[in-house]
Amino acid sequence: MAKPIVGLALSSGGARGSAHIGVLRVLEENGIVPDLIAGTSMGAYVGGAYACGASLDDLEHEWRSTSFLRAAKTLLPTIPWSGWTSGGEVVRMLRRSFGDATFRELERPFAAVATDLESGSPYVITDGSLVEAVRASLSVPGLFTPVWVNDHLLIDGGVSDPLPLRVAREMGADVVIAVDVLVDPADVHMSGLPYFGAKDRRLNIAKTVRPDEACTRRYHPSVFAVLFQMSTVFQRGLCDAALAALPPDVHVRPDFSADPPTYTRVGCGIEAGATAARLALPAIRRAIASVD
Repeated sequence: MAKPIVGLALSSGGARGSAHIGVLRVLEENGIVPDLIAGTSMGAYVGGAYACGASLDDLEHEWRSTSFLRAAKTLLPTIPWSGWTSGGEVVRMLRRSFGDATFRELERPFAAVATDLESGSPYVITDGSLVEAVRASLSVPGLFTPVWVNDHLLIDGGVSDPLPLRVAREMGADVVIAVDVLVDPADVHMSGLPYFGAKDRRLNIAKTVRPDEACTRRYHPSVFAVLFQMSTVFQRGLCDAALAALPPDVHVRPDFSADPPTYTRVGCGIEAGATAARLALPAIRRAIASVD
């Protein structure tokens, strides 16, 4: 009997994408090596590196070696004004992981999911330069400039397909393991400047450092907080719709509540992924064994 084809669907999720490394490590330690990988945004970066043959030790070292200065360099402003930064530093980071590899040279089938900015549809990349494909999948709108690939103007895949379940199925997976590291909007701690009463606002001056007693729970969030939460709500909704329409065989969702990772501190994210994968191992083994 032929061995079931095991596919991984790795979600977007920013710094939480470090959890994908922990999941892969536990799977590898238990002899469960994915036959194919579909990844979106940070899931495309981790999945692409793994498909390219990068060791998990090297990949983890790359993540852990990120300093505040390295993270800041990726955000240097640029012209033209189609994004805050050109993403040049991101491309250099990708070249350290992928070199000049193309999809044809990969050890296993891999797909990077981006979004076609003109049509709004997911755009699945399975050929050409791996650096170019992952750079497109990582192109957070407004932050990184869009990328032209095969005459398509592409932005972050999380805008249209944050958890690429359908892509993994269409690539031929008999068993799909979905690793979902997306933020739940309710888990985001919203805050901002105090919300003052109507009288003070009309006078355009706050006569007291305290907000009105009736408004003690109200605040003015920053524009960045609003945009981040908007993206969180949107992507979580898309992901939940995909999970309902095309459920994976196993849904791995790490718990980051105790210690959420950041780009300069990813160890807790890697550990959260490993913990979630260990808990999911029985379900993964059952799913693989159930395929005739």
